[in-house]
Amino acid sequence: MSTSGRGVHPSAHRAPVEGRRLVRSAWICVAVLPVSFVAAMVLGEALLGLQGHDSGSESPIPIGVVLLAGIPAVLVLVAPTVPAIWFGFRARLLGAPSGLVPAAIGATVLGFGLLMNTLPVLFGR
Repeated sequence: MSTSGRGVHPSAHRAPVEGRRLVRSAWICVAVLPVSFVAAMVLGEALLGLQGHDSGSESPIPIGVVLLAGIPAVLVLVAPTVPAIWFGFRARLLGAPSGLVPAAIGATVLGFGLLMNTLPVLFGR
């Protein structure tokens, strides 16, 4: 049996390279998370202000106003987590086991972000 690699299909060597590329993409998505957090905060405050409410006021804010400001802000917050999860798990399937780390970080931030922004609306009234 020859080890020269003459009988190996060219796409057999591509999987590790693609896996490393996907791991890099997943880490880029994780690195964008702080930016998306700040953008979500600014967007939520701006949407509340455009509707004539202040987030620091003592008067209760109607649920419709909260949803109109909160849903876009939460979507901006969790937007980088979905590709981080997808790229990470895809990289793992292509032979880069280190893709699991950014996928797990993305899944954790996604779950925590959804819970922390949904529970106060459901049980805070």
